[in-house]
Amino acid sequence: MPETQKIRVLIVEDSLVNQRLLKSLLAEDPAFEVIGIVNNGEKAVEFIARNKPDVVSMDIYMPVMDGVEATRKIMQLTPVPIVIVSGFYNVSEVSMSFSILEAGALTILPRPYGPGHTLFDQTARNYRNTLKMMAGVEVKMIPRETSNTSGANSSSAFSSCVKIIAIGASAGGPQAIQYILENLPASIPVPVLIVQHIDVNFAEGYCNWLDLTSKLPVHIARHNELMLPGHAYLPPGDHHLGVLKPNVIAVTQSLPEKGLRPAVSYLFRSVNTVYGKNSIGILLSGMGTDGAAELKMLRESGAYTIAQDEGSSLVHGMPGEAIKMGGASCILPPEGIVKEIVKLFQNNR
Repeated sequence: MPETQKIRVLIVEDSLVNQRLLKSLLAEDPAFEVIGIVNNGEKAVEFIARNKPDVVSMDIYMPVMDGVEATRKIMQLTPVPIVIVSGFYNVSEVSMSFSILEAGALTILPRPYGPGHTLFDQTARNYRNTLKMMAGVEVKMIPRETSNTSGANSSSAFSSCVKIIAIGASAGGPQAIQYILENLPASIPVPVLIVQHIDVNFAEGYCNWLDLTSKLPVHIARHNELMLPGHAYLPPGDHHLGVLKPNVIAVTQSLPEKGLRPAVSYLFRSVNTVYGKNSIGILLSGMGTDGAAELKMLRESGAYTIAQDEGSSLVHGMPGEAIKMGGASCILPPEGIVKEIVKLFQNNR
């Protein structure tokens, strides 16, 4: 967005106290203009249809229409970047939060603390920075069934013995990862390592949410842990996830990569080092370029690499960059990715 143009924000929040807090936090930064505050999802849908904001700060539990239904309607009628602002301390609210990500919200972060709290400055800064980052993202509604399978190669031409599947994603990724894990058969004979950019406070909740529908058991990984076939692993919050040596997980707090921890680049690079051609790398919806160059590196080593197609990506930044670089063996929507993986293992029995 041009530097001189203010970021137009809609705050959707039913608590007057939280409305005042969020409005005051944005008033401290001249980059923002709060163009509206509404107290339920129905009003949010109506407001956005008339005054399309650059970004929406969305509460979860509200009267009349909650954040899940409101997000779903907004993304169907007038897609805009939506940031979920959640009281992460509430377990049921964490679960509901991921339902909103599935409905099309870009990301989730904890509700900022009020003045006087030791974390006030940090959480206020995180809130403003997240809204700034997401305001520039182009979003769209994703009709999965309209996406077409395409790509330079198919798994029938891939002859290596696969030992691991590595998946990377950012904004828009939770929907795709949830779909893939829900539809991959439990008989998949290799471990699946997953890096999803997500706020540190929601890493465990995200793992639990995926585990509810996944056919594969989903775990928070531990350093030096032995990977099991047919199991999926995610990093703990604010940790990189990778491979230490064959069948052994690496979990580390080494330096962020391009400001990210976990980083998809770390995962793909370590998988390439240990497994090379005997791996599948998958890059899903997300903003930025994390993992794109490393997906190409995997492909050059002989691994089978898949990038999510533009039609099914909420944000096509990461997979789009990988495609431009020539890093994708195949370009597919989530349902095509599942079919391709199943076919690959059938072909390589």
